[in-house]
Amino acid sequence: MLRKKVIHFYLVLGLFAVYLINGLIAIPNNSVTYDEMDHWSYAKRVLMRKPEKVDLFNDATAMPVSAFNAIPRAVEQLFNPDLRKKDSGFSDIMHGRYITLIICLLTGFFIYRWSKDLFGETGAILSLFLFVFCPNLNGHGILLTTDAYAALFTVTVSYFFWKFIKRSGWKYFLAFSISLGMAQVAKYSLIHLFIIFGLVSLFVLLKRKTLLSGWKRNFARLAALSVIVLLLINAAYLFNKPGKKLNDLEVYSNTLSQLKSSFLGSIPLPLPLPYIQGLDITMYMNDLGPGDPRVSWQIYLLGEKRSGPGVGFWNYYLVVFIFKTPLSVLVLLLAAMLFLFLRKKRQGHPSTMLFIIGMIIYFLLVFGFSNNVQIGLRHAIMVYPLLYVLSGFIVTLPFVQIRSKVFIPLLALYSLVSYYIFFPNLLSYTNELIVNKRDAYKLIADSNIDFGQDEFIVEKYLKNNPDVQVAGAEPKKGKFVIGVNDYLDLDGSHKYAWIGKFNTTSRVGYAHLLINVTEEDLKN
Repeated sequence: MLRKKVIHFYLVLGLFAVYLINGLIAIPNNSVTYDEMDHWSYAKRVLMRKPEKVDLFNDATAMPVSAFNAIPRAVEQLFNPDLRKKDSGFSDIMHGRYITLIICLLTGFFIYRWSKDLFGETGAILSLFLFVFCPNLNGHGILLTTDAYAALFTVTVSYFFWKFIKRSGWKYFLAFSISLGMAQVAKYSLIHLFIIFGLVSLFVLLKRKTLLSGWKRNFARLAALSVIVLLLINAAYLFNKPGKKLNDLEVYSNTLSQLKSSFLGSIPLPLPLPYIQGLDITMYMNDLGPGDPRVSWQIYLLGEKRSGPGVGFWNYYLVVFIFKTPLSVLVLLLAAMLFLFLRKKRQGHPSTMLFIIGMIIYFLLVFGFSNNVQIGLRHAIMVYPLLYVLSGFIVTLPFVQIRSKVFIPLLALYSLVSYYIFFPNLLSYTNELIVNKRDAYKLIADSNIDFGQDEFIVEKYLKNNPDVQVAGAEPKKGKFVIGVNDYLDLDGSHKYAWIGKFNTTSRVGYAHLLINVTEEDLKN
């Protein structure tokens, strides 16, 4: 027994070490992506005690949690007060990425902890293994954005809520409340957690018949939750001008405009001004829709481009999820859903598994209906920690236990091969449903394939192939390399419309295409 515990401990330690090593290798091999500069700029200002939204559109989705990523620069400045950099913040972004990598270890810890509580040590190892070799979580877990934080706080909120439901008491309720408050300063989309856990809480109270009989306790908990969440939001924004009324503000979004015209417009809001402004502009950008230069490029799915208000694909996140999730994990998700129908009495954790599956489906479908600016699976990346916790159930099945010496090694081998084919540039990952990776752009694009992370690869390729050049606006013969998004003309500028008429011949990395244009091609 002692030997098994020692082996288990070192196996867990080894997996976390591999995660860190992979991240340390990947960070310097991925160029600065499109959004990181905006997040870095705001993170720096928060540390300087200036959380105001200066540029409403660029600052809209930037959140205070990114201030953690500015700590390396703050330490540098502390030891060298006269430090002035001339690289526009690129080195600071690279250094800030290491903070995201370290913080995201917590995501792996909670995946492991929850899976162990549910499915034992073997299930926990499987869940942790899938996290360590998840191309999506690892791809975004090295960036200076808020997507990885969204994944972390979704799993912590869910885990502590589950512990609270199982054991009750104030300990886990306070942990749940704090996590929920932290989630609100990590990503505006995590407001949906209030809807999810509000509905689940109502269901639990009705099932236990304590909604009315325990109203005093329920009210006290709701009051405590509200105070904690509001306190954390205000603290994150350094208590910057709370108590503003909507009537006193210039609002842009349809939602806040309607609230402003109602009686709520005259009520002081217990929220800091920058939080309200960011939320308002984020919703306004959603109202404007993709294709507006202040918002995003056109959205793209299965060869179709869309732009304008209310044009989102209802199945966007579900379709992209299918193409960007390792096939083994998709099979485990389907197996979990099937298990709920075929399980024997008292087998497994049906209520918890249904809860996790419900959250995954909620994010993949509700986001498709509510979010018009669909520019990547990263908006729904919070489904992956939940999915890996859920995947641990498979080791509890007798069928798998009997064949574990074959099943587990095959699963591990597939995960490793699928992961390292794309490593260290994991943002472009697609599973084997897309056989020819050069043609991935025919189905999905934007940050799913090209988030600006492959510039180092292109630079190296051009250096080794002097006969190749970057595509420009002027039609001419030669060999050209062009990013997927430019080739598809997602920005609508038609700058590269001429080269978009030619078929690709190969790819450079996974986010750029190679095109050979002859004199005859130009004439035709």
